[in-house]
Amino acid sequence: MNDRPAIRVGGDAGLAAARPAPQPRRRKPEDTPAGCRAFAAADLGRAATQNVDRGRWLFESSAAAWSARADLLERLARQSDARMRSASQ
Repeated sequence: MNDRPAIRVGGDAGLAAARPAPQPRRRKPEDTPAGCRAFAAADLGRAATQNVDRGRWLFESSAAAWSARADLLERLARQSDARMRSASQ
């Protein structure tokens, strides 16, 4: 005798109802301008607490990089929105 479960053949209509609806994609904080600005602010706060120049410089340069990334993401979003608007006209 075969102890394996039977395999259904003929579509997945019964499975479609059991699947949850897809959730909207959530972006990671480092992939959003607001998240990047939050990381930059946190790094500037850490820089202020450093008593060694190198530590302060590391956090300040990290904050500058996060700010530049936020600016880049905002610029890309504006360009994408403009392309979508012009394509729909």
